[in-house]
Amino acid sequence: MARLRASGWKVAIVAKGTADDQLGKIQRTGLAEAVDGYALSGIEGIRRPETGLFEITAKRCGTTLAEGGWMIGDNLAADIAGGRAAGLRTI
Repeated sequence: MARLRASGWKVAIVAKGTADDQLGKIQRTGLAEAVDGYALSGIEGIRRPETGLFEITAKRCGTTLAEGGWMIGDNLAADIAGGRAAGLRTI
């Protein structure tokens, strides 16, 4: 992630789950400082694959979905379908 950011990429986390659980993981692992932004469904009240969660994340990274990007995930419906619906490339 550090190499991506150093190359000019914005790196973000879009996560499902409860606020306490996901926010705790992000803070305990040091990911909060390693990414440009994050949005958690438990805080935002929006779940993937809804594009609103991706829009919030892009805004927190200082960009928009229209500028493009990638969604890397392990869930075909939530991650891949959600990323595609938001106009992102997916893997």
